[in-house]
Amino acid sequence: MKTILIIDDEVEVLIPLKRIIERAITANVLTAQKPQEGLKLYQENKPDVVFLDLHLSDINGTEVLARIKEINPQVKAYFITGDEIFANKTPAESLGAIGYLVKPIIPQDLVKIIESI
Repeated sequence: MKTILIIDDEVEVLIPLKRIIERAITANVLTAQKPQEGLKLYQENKPDVVFLDLHLSDINGTEVLARIKEINPQVKAYFITGDEIFANKTPAESLGAIGYLVKPIIPQDLVKIIESI
């Protein structure tokens, strides 16, 4: 069974994403609203993939990903962002991630990413 971690400070993003995943596949879906909580969950569970908001309230997603990469340099991570222009202009790889999911997230895109891992 795959383990998936979602880090986003907006509960209205976390809950729907968790439901989409749980309805589509059998997975252990972990969620965190705070970056420190997400880092702790990552360290304790070593999820197969991480989806994290690029703009978190405490620290930004790139800093959270940098800390996760200290634990596992090969982490599979995708940024969640509402800024489509930024996502189109800035390669996710340059920020340490595999790609972006742009809000509003298309459920099929999310499931396709998870199934490919």
